[in-house]
Formats: sequence, structure tokens, C-alpha cells
Amino acid sequence: MPDSPWVLYWPLLLVGAYLLGSIPFAQVLGRVRGLDLRQVGSGNVGAGNLTRVAGWPWGAAAAILDGLKGLFPVLISQAMGFGKGAAGMVGLMAVVGHNWSIFMKGRSGRGLATSVGLLLALDPVLLVWTTGWSLAGWKIGGGVAGFLGWGLLPIVSTAMGRPATESILLLVLSMVLMARRMQGNPESERGMRPAMRRAIFDTDLTGDEFPQGADDPLTP
Repeated sequence: MPDSPWVLYWPLLLVGAYLLGSIPFAQVLGRVRGLDLRQVGSGNVGAGNLTRVAGWPWGAAAAILDGLKGLFPVLISQAMGFGKGAAGMVGLMAVVGHNWSIFMKGRSGRGLATSVGLLLALDPVLLVWTTGWSLAGWKIGGGVAGFLGWGLLPIVSTAMGRPATESILLLVLSMVLMARRMQGNPESERGMRPAMRRAIFDTDLTGDEFPQGADDPLTP
């Protein structure tokens, strides 16, 4: 715990992480390319959509920048003496900022890259689990792989004997990621059934529209 009162510094870190997370790097890079990601591709303001409409170098740059948004707040918090629970919550606020950006009228990307940055700083061993499911996504579809990889992460953390504070943090992170998937894009169909479909498959496609092993049209 820092020598100075945590009641002052921790809230400031939370607010700072949210504002950092709110910077829509994919949209900024898209604008450099003359694109408004809200009007092209899937309409999602994230690295996946930028890759789709501008090419992988642009998408990779956005993903790296988004990952750093989750990495640095956790590292800074840990350097100040905060434990994994408190530092992880700071990183979680960066994910919340990315998903519901104050600069994008409350809605932005899906938070996967930022979550990877958080996990890299907090517990990099667990990235083996999420990375494995990312690779499996080439076969079973990125949406389903993301649902299983991140949705089951708190259980994996508990099974590996991680502290309860870390497993609870990862549970909240999983809920944040699933909530954003369920929300979809502004034009997405409303209702519980479409929302659950988006949570599992990360897509608004249904029936014959949904190809076997489909790409993740709404992620990250």
C-alpha cells in the first residue's frame, strides 16, 4: 500500500484509467485513413473493424495501442504499491473506458485488446488460456472462442489457485466484456434473445446468414 492515503490516489488512478481507455485509437487511425469506423464495415469502433476496412497493419497498430491502455494503468498502480486487486480494478476501468468511451458518446469497441494488456500486467500466465481459445477461433469461430476463453477465465483462475481477489476481478472483467457484446451496435436488434446470441457468437447474423466457423464480425 502506498505511504500516502490510498483514498486519494486510487480514485485518481481509476478516473485516469477510464479516460485513457476512452481514447478510441482505432477511430483516430481510421480518421487518418479518411474513414469513420461507425459508417463502414461492422460499424464497430475497434481494431477488428479497422483491420477489415483498412488492412492488418492499421488494425495491428490499433490493437497494440488498445492493449497498452490496459497494460500501463496496472503497471503504474503496482509500482505505486497497490496489490493485484486494486491494481486490477484500475486496469478494469481502462476496459470500461474502451467499451463505453466518453469521447464516442458512450459506445466504442469490445475491449479484448485492452483486456489482454490488463492480463499481461496482472497475470501473464493466464494469457495462455485466452490465447489458446483465440487460436481455436480459426476453427470454431472467433465469437464462440472469445465467449469461452474470457467467460471461463475466472474459473480457470480459481482452479489455478489464484487469490480470491484476482478471480473476482476476472469475473467482473468477463461480465464487462459480455455486457458490451450483448449491447451490440446501435442498429443491432433489441431483445434478450438477440442479446444472448451476440454474447455467445458476437454477431447479429442468424440462421442461414451465420456461416460455419464465421469470423467475429463485431470484435474487438
